[in-house]
Amino acid sequence: MPRAPRVPRGTLGDVPSQTTPRRRVRLTPEVRRRQIVDAAVRLVGERGFYGVSLQDVADAVDLTQPGLLHYVGSKDGLLRLLVEEGYDRRFDPEDYIATGDPSATHPDGASLPGYLRYLVAHNAENPQLMRLYMVLGVEAASPEHPAHDYFRNRPDAVWGLYSGTRWRLPEAVGAWKDQRGLVEMAIAAMDGMQIRSFREPPIDLVEEWDRYERVLFPSPLWDDCR
Repeated sequence: MPRAPRVPRGTLGDVPSQTTPRRRVRLTPEVRRRQIVDAAVRLVGERGFYGVSLQDVADAVDLTQPGLLHYVGSKDGLLRLLVEEGYDRRFDPEDYIATGDPSATHPDGASLPGYLRYLVAHNAENPQLMRLYMVLGVEAASPEHPAHDYFRNRPDAVWGLYSGTRWRLPEAVGAWKDQRGLVEMAIAAMDGMQIRSFREPPIDLVEEWDRYERVLFPSPLWDDCR
């Protein structure tokens, strides 16, 4: 019985070798950094900073480890990228004012309660970022953790950031320089509420913050500044 004719290599009938390298898609540096941040946010939020290797992140974004290092420099550099671009540069007071919301663009200044509502709403839409912040915050209690200084200095950093915005305040509460205690209580309340959102039974962050706001910014004192 005659043999079937051989199919010459390189024709449509050729079966590609499993070792054929995949063509890597070229992305702009900005898009690639965004990919790295998104992947690292997810991985570190799930496993903690010490539980994630550079190779894990490289695999998640289809890069070699040297390719990843081109963007982050080191594992500590990856952490800085996470904190600076994954968490800190989102939903700050300037973003709130840019929404054009009347509570943010009032001639007498932006509404502090309005901004905190805005912040809670956006955090609620980004549970992976909340998880990242909580996991790093717990790990960084150790002085040896590379994020220790960041969390230790965060109250000063938040106060400095917020102090760059003109806020509308009730006359009875005094000037902005007197509001640091209130700001720190609000942020601490927000942090605690976010931890609760990952427990059972689940809570609605926006609805829960409405309860907190009524205590932190009581009526009628704050009614004209919401």
